[in-house]
Amino acid sequence: MQLKKYQQKSIDKLKEYLKELQKSGPKRAFIYATDNAYKEDFFGDIPFVCMKLPTGGGKTLVGCHAVPEIMSSVLNHKMEKGIVLWFVPSEAIKSQTLKKFKDRKDWHRQSLDVAFDNKVQVFSNEEALRLRKDDVENNLCVIIASLEAFRKEKTLQKKYKVYQENGEMVNHFENVKNTKGLETDADGEVINSLANVIRMNSPLVVIDEGHKTQTQLSIDFIKDLKPSFIIEYTATPRSGSNILVEIFASDLKEEQMVKIPIVLESAVQWENSLIRGVAKRKELEKEANKNKAEYIRPIVLIQAESESQVRQNITVEKVKEWLLKANIPEDEIAIVYKDTNEIAGMDLFSKKCKIKYIITVNKIAEGWDCSFAYILVSLANVGAKIAVEQIIGRILRMPYAKRKENEDLNRSYIFASAKNFQEAANQIISGLKENGYDSFDLIDGTKKDQKYEREVKRAFKKDLTVPMISYDGETLSFEDLIGGDFELVKQDYEFGFDIHFDNDGRAILDVQKDNEWTRGVQQSLNLRYQDKNITETELIEWLDKRLRFTILEKKDKVAFLTKALNFQLKKRTLTELSVNRYIFVEKLGEHIQNVLEIYAKKKFDDLVKKGKIITKALAKFPDTIILKDKIPQEYKKNYYEELDKLNGEEKNFLDRLDLGTLPNIEFWVRNREKVDPFYIQGWQKNKFYPDFVAVTKKGNIVALEWKGEDRVGNIDTNYKEAIAKVWEDLGKGKLHFFLVHNKNIEEVLSEIKGL
Repeated sequence: MQLKKYQQKSIDKLKEYLKELQKSGPKRAFIYATDNAYKEDFFGDIPFVCMKLPTGGGKTLVGCHAVPEIMSSVLNHKMEKGIVLWFVPSEAIKSQTLKKFKDRKDWHRQSLDVAFDNKVQVFSNEEALRLRKDDVENNLCVIIASLEAFRKEKTLQKKYKVYQENGEMVNHFENVKNTKGLETDADGEVINSLANVIRMNSPLVVIDEGHKTQTQLSIDFIKDLKPSFIIEYTATPRSGSNILVEIFASDLKEEQMVKIPIVLESAVQWENSLIRGVAKRKELEKEANKNKAEYIRPIVLIQAESESQVRQNITVEKVKEWLLKANIPEDEIAIVYKDTNEIAGMDLFSKKCKIKYIITVNKIAEGWDCSFAYILVSLANVGAKIAVEQIIGRILRMPYAKRKENEDLNRSYIFASAKNFQEAANQIISGLKENGYDSFDLIDGTKKDQKYEREVKRAFKKDLTVPMISYDGETLSFEDLIGGDFELVKQDYEFGFDIHFDNDGRAILDVQKDNEWTRGVQQSLNLRYQDKNITETELIEWLDKRLRFTILEKKDKVAFLTKALNFQLKKRTLTELSVNRYIFVEKLGEHIQNVLEIYAKKKFDDLVKKGKIITKALAKFPDTIILKDKIPQEYKKNYYEELDKLNGEEKNFLDRLDLGTLPNIEFWVRNREKVDPFYIQGWQKNKFYPDFVAVTKKGNIVALEWKGEDRVGNIDTNYKEAIAKVWEDLGKGKLHFFLVHNKNIEEVLSEIKGL
């Protein structure tokens, strides 16, 4: 399954962090990747990062793709084996996650199987109590556990099964010499427990809904398990989280993943909320039936109140009685409350399914994943703060992740029982924030022609098209430069690299550079037969699978790898190369990429020289855009009515650019990476999106790239300047590029003023 853009962005940012982490450690790597301070309050020097994704963003799938990236980089000494401890916030989520991970046809499991050659075993925390030593030594063992299963209450002297002596675990402790950090009994003997097995294996810890672990108790018991890396996924990070990636609701909307904005209506009488919910469902179904290609049966979630002996609540039974009196057939109604779950085992997406109304209190808040749910009717008075925030997320997923022609089917709806709209809105907004959304994602359903607040129009009538580097009248791509005649096997295959482990897997510490992060380097690897006694063919197959250059033919790549391996075998043994395979594959990847770029650069320069590469306006900036996190300030010359949030330095520069001191500027626009239509393609694979584009009244187009002073002069910046210079030269005096930083703002503004 191909990841959505924002999901791939999350993985790319993680890879950037992991690469730097291996050089300089958690703190410096995080600052490098985010320009933000690293927080050590929770887990000290254990690498700890957070991915912030709103509800409906596919956190679990992103997590499955993150695991192989972590295991093959900073944890590559584990040789793709060991333990991944995957914490979930509840038993309901645990059951759902286990179902996905154990089904080999599911995308989540498939992503793990592909990455780890099908050597993946999945356990619940109960099943892991029978975990064998062979399982851990030969596979990646993913243990799905609720937080509660490991939450150790020391004050009550209460021990959970994972901490108890367990005869099934005895063989894990045979010949173990280093018992430091393991839990012992009253006699000082190491306890043969699952928890101690986990500690010995320094697990990768994945935390789903990381904000649920904000208590000191949760932090302490996770730290006590001796993790080697911690990554959390949540819509609402804690103050102590290191947010590596922040995905916004607008990212999900652009990818057609969610139904926003949310339309809210309130009514004092609960019956009126039900009447509107039933009517809206019928309207939506009528519209959905017009599209024969997609089957959608809109579902209403009805949040009733729990039973009470004190007052007359709107109970589940009372709601069902009302629906039946409103001529809703009983087989269209299901109850999910207490021990009753009438949708258990039911395929709600099936055309044979008749369910259109589901009545609950708050039990459906977890384990629910039906995108047909369009409407929430909350009869639990929102002022009472019953768990409405938990249920909001259940109506946000877009059916088939595809935008509908009728705008009503791109929205979700809440009909709430409240004293007034503002009371309802305040509580619903609180619930939205719990799910990674905010007030901009909510609109008043009683007002006509309400627009999505994050959607803004352009402020200028003039179309904006920025010339791009073009080849044969189309956008240039890296694939165009490599072409069909390229043969990797004919390229240079000789390079050298340092190995970190000898034939027996013992760490060679003297090859570690002074500036490399060496925390936790193991003195020896736990090598198995297949690691030490690999054949050349097996190693080449392993390398081929991990070197994902889609631009290359498999036969050509394998032939090159064979040559590269034979060259390395002149200097070291096959066992050494196998034991150091992750270093080998990383260096091979860098070498192949360099070979490709040298070839592409030569082809690029040749095409420029022959006049076959030109600049051409190919696509205009859209009439409307969706902002992620808009700022309240207005700019007179911004191409759009409003602007996304900027960092402080970028904002200071834009303030100067927008001022009347530059009367020649007609307008400027923020150029969003991988979203807007303008980029500069050079001889490297990645496209370069300059941060801003300004247009002068004389028709000059100015591309501006902002750089922090620490990035000026680095390899990436030098490349961007080089290809921007080509773009500028091809523009014949009408295209201009400036790299801007704090020390040259005045100089740049002065030059722009003359254009």
